[in-house]
Amino acid sequence: MLITKSMNSSPRVDRQKRIQFAVGMAAIDGGKPTTFTQNLLNQYEDGEISAIHFKQAIIEKYAKGSRK
Repeated sequence: MLITKSMNSSPRVDRQKRIQFAVGMAAIDGGKPTTFTQNLLNQYEDGEISAIHFKQAIIEKYAKGSRK
């Protein structure tokens, strides 16, 4: 799905919309963010980390867990 950027929206608002969409999609399947993921989402929303860093942190956290 393509998320378009409005001429009047700020980067923070765009990040908030992406977060709401992702959390909403997970909720359809009964999921909700873990504390770890919520902390990352907050950092992403605040612009402290990029989407790439967010994705890398999730992969590292949960890929390690699946190898046990």
